[in-house]
Amino acid sequence: MVIGITGNTGAGKSLVAGFFEEWDGFVIAADCIGWEVLQNQYVVKKLKETFGEEIISGGEVDRKRLGEIVFKDSEKLEELNKIVHPILLGMLKEAIDKSAHNIVVIDAALIFEWGIEDWFDYIILVDSKPKVLRARLKRLGISDEIIKGRLNSQMNLRKARKYADFIVENNGSVKELRKSARRVWEKILEEKG
Repeated sequence: MVIGITGNTGAGKSLVAGFFEEWDGFVIAADCIGWEVLQNQYVVKKLKETFGEEIISGGEVDRKRLGEIVFKDSEKLEELNKIVHPILLGMLKEAIDKSAHNIVVIDAALIFEWGIEDWFDYIILVDSKPKVLRARLKRLGISDEIIKGRLNSQMNLRKARKYADFIVENNGSVKELRKSARRVWEKILEEKG
């Protein structure tokens, strides 16, 4: 069984994925694969050609600098996605296909944007009120401009709410989130028998 967990940055999808891992799910984080993609020499070369040497620090792609560029400009974000996403999705699909675990959990913000909904038996949307998301991201030291760019670049929540199998609201404590996630986990196991 393959479960997708999606949601905007700061919504808590990685926390939910962590709970699922505790309960015997095998988690694959799209972000971790994203880090691997940024080690790929072809990708590094294309990114340098597209965004300049300023995104390289210590011989590697500086994700923070790259984020500051692309999350302020939707055209630049699109250029980044054209370079990175095909390779990332290939690696993600391969990781799913090679997994020998009974329950594979994919932690990925862009499931709907990538059009990979049919890869999953269940998709869970972790959602938070915009005010809560912004406060969480500000606590991480992210500027208002970058927060706005990140949130605008991510999912269409109306579409996500329509197509997700389960919605977990995360506007309270970690304990409350854990309880909500546990209910969803048990429901999935019950449905799958």
